[in-house]
Amino acid sequence: MLSPFNLLLITAGFSIVMLFVLASLMRSRIPGLQEWTTANSIAVLALLMFAGRGAIPNFISIDIANALAGTSICITYLGFRRYFGLPLPIKPILSSLAILTALIMLFHYGHDSIGIRTVVVSTFFSIICLLISTTVFRWSHLQSALSPYPYRFTAWVTLLFAIGHACRGLVYWSGTDQLVSTMQASSWNLLFLSLGTLMQPVLTMGAIMMVHDRMMAKAVEDANHDFLTGAWSRRAFFEFTERELARATRLKRPLSLLVFDVDYFKQINDAQGHATGDNVLIDIVERARLEIRSIDYIARMGGDEFSILLPEADAEAASAIAERVRSRLSGGTSLTISSAREAFVHATPSYTVSIGVATRLNDENMADLMHRADMALYEAKAKGRNAVASATMATQAA
Repeated sequence: MLSPFNLLLITAGFSIVMLFVLASLMRSRIPGLQEWTTANSIAVLALLMFAGRGAIPNFISIDIANALAGTSICITYLGFRRYFGLPLPIKPILSSLAILTALIMLFHYGHDSIGIRTVVVSTFFSIICLLISTTVFRWSHLQSALSPYPYRFTAWVTLLFAIGHACRGLVYWSGTDQLVSTMQASSWNLLFLSLGTLMQPVLTMGAIMMVHDRMMAKAVEDANHDFLTGAWSRRAFFEFTERELARATRLKRPLSLLVFDVDYFKQINDAQGHATGDNVLIDIVERARLEIRSIDYIARMGGDEFSILLPEADAEAASAIAERVRSRLSGGTSLTISSAREAFVHATPSYTVSIGVATRLNDENMADLMHRADMALYEAKAKGRNAVASATMATQAA
């Protein structure tokens, strides 16, 4: 039969493993990791102190150990709040820990009662677990999560811990089980000791799952967006085109495409430097977004080449949007950049773009649609640049 001593040592080992996992994630700089690492370090000390009951002074194995255990769960709670970008209630936490420590010492030295101490500690842990569960339930929907599973797991498991600790308090308050030592091998004590000791590493596991989800979401975000302009990447754009093409085919709806690049972009790079050229590319995306709809997709295809996919836009609507984009992009440099890329934006020179427009024909695939849009772009350049040309116009000219 598993003894309390062995259980405490095994759980301490589990917490140490969690520390190594947390250390491997530190480079991600995700909020909460520092708190969870500190909490697990403190939990290991508390577990070892609990395990030393009878071999080390009671002041250490009872008072300090319980105070450290309470500190560990409180710092874990602060880690979850920091993860979600919430204010940290430092003063209430410190006050609650002071009250917990005072009650433990009162029912150790004033009126020595392991049963009452257990009720006090269980109530404290139940409240903090309930706060963690509520925090995750309430704020997880604001995360750009790939999966809700890590958040649901963490919230529900913490709620179960809160219920378990509440039950532990009720059992020892009612006298259902007579607790004479934390190390006694009764069924109730082993059950509740397992609950208490496993809480920290399991909560840390949930936190690690949440961190992993955020890291994966960021990796997907980075893969789907151009690092300089924030436009969709070429890979993401082709995924969107396949999806929108299938939708347009199924519903028999129009689908149009704009392709454009900067007129004489090489001259801008050669005369004013690549940093200025980068500013032009950033400016293009910021300005173009002011003229396209929320359902449209703008992507940087490479260099100074861009594409805009226009679902639900027929030839007339696509030409109108293209003209608005062309006009906006040749309208000066008064736009204030307010994106995350602001630090890279300085003075942007005047520039113009040429745009090719193509609207999908019956059963046309994306390769053919893009080819016709490219032909229209060549026609726009042949017209003198800073112009819009449609695929039908280009075909007639050919």
